[in-house]
Amino acid sequence: MNDSLQFILAGNALFTVENVATGNRFTFKVRQPDDDKPHFVSVLTGPDNEHDYAFLGTVFDAARYHHGRRSRIPEDAPSAKAFEWLFRQLSTGHSLPPQVRATPRKLRASTGGGPSSPASLDGFDAFGAEPRLHGLGDRQRLSAPSSPISARCSAV
Repeated sequence: MNDSLQFILAGNALFTVENVATGNRFTFKVRQPDDDKPHFVSVLTGPDNEHDYAFLGTVFDAARYHHGRRSRIPEDAPSAKAFEWLFRQLSTGHSLPPQVRATPRKLRASTGGGPSSPASLDGFDAFGAEPRLHGLGDRQRLSAPSSPISARCSAV
């Protein structure tokens, strides 16, 4: 399992994925309540960065993600397509194309509060590529090689 997928499946991951070509951006939360339970994926759907998350689907292992039957978000919604695409890319060992930026965030463990600033990650790049500042504050840009799959990532 690559570092990016390990980060997502660590048990309490919070990250934003952006396609700079389309401007689409989604913040995902992936939680695993217990070691013997699957991972539950949620997407930020409102202005409250701590509470406005809606259930999207379930990761059963490092190779299996399924959109939730009880999700209020349709399977063909851009956020649902984006997570499915991201998970498929990472679980099959593909690099992300250069137009996709990923900003890992972490929850404040001591307070149980909201996302911390990416600056507090000290350059940690959970998505397996060298981070490169791109003039957008604290966001990181992935410098992955171009690939034929980059044309299919417009949902991100």
